[in-house]
Amino acid sequence: MSDNSDSDFDIRKSLSLLFATPLVVHDWPESEQLNKELADLIVRKEKSDNRGYGTRSNAGGWQSSGNLIQWPETCIQTLKSRIETIVFKMIGELVRKDGTARTFTLLIDSWANINRQGDYNVVHTHPNCMWSGVYYVQPGKPDKTIPYSGLLEILDPREAANYIQIRNTVLDGREFVENVPGRMLLWPSWLKHWVHPFAGEGERISIAYNVNVIEN
Repeated sequence: MSDNSDSDFDIRKSLSLLFATPLVVHDWPESEQLNKELADLIVRKEKSDNRGYGTRSNAGGWQSSGNLIQWPETCIQTLKSRIETIVFKMIGELVRKDGTARTFTLLIDSWANINRQGDYNVVHTHPNCMWSGVYYVQPGKPDKTIPYSGLLEILDPREAANYIQIRNTVLDGREFVENVPGRMLLWPSWLKHWVHPFAGEGERISIAYNVNVIEN
């Protein structure tokens, strides 16, 4: 018996990514001046605070207290606006469109990170919030001969995902993100991630944030 059905169909019309994990990676343009102001501010804060070493997920390195988003500097307020824009756009994509007008309020917690030679962040999640993310201020000068130096790695939350036998597909269980200045990431807070040890010169500076969303 021959099969006369059409074998040249578009699989994308029949494909759903069931239980997909959303990840936003957005490169903000014209960020050079903002990043310089943020870097200068964060380094100054570190010099006046010796309590931020090994306080959260960092092994070595420095993390500020969690009130960064309340700092009065203009560069911080610009960063806050960018976080709000990313989160509201994400919400707009995820809520089901039923014709109802819905409004939301964001509660943001944020802190700065500085990693130098040998510093890293252990595997962790961000509890007590809905969304988590990071903004890259400057990458330092990573040693290109050291694989993954200072890179963020996001881990597949599905324990059996490594059963997939074909390498280099969208189902890979590991995702690495380059430290591009001006790049902002957003993901669900339960997603495990970590930062590989930084090998190189200078400071790798980033700003992490958590967001809770309250419907008004």
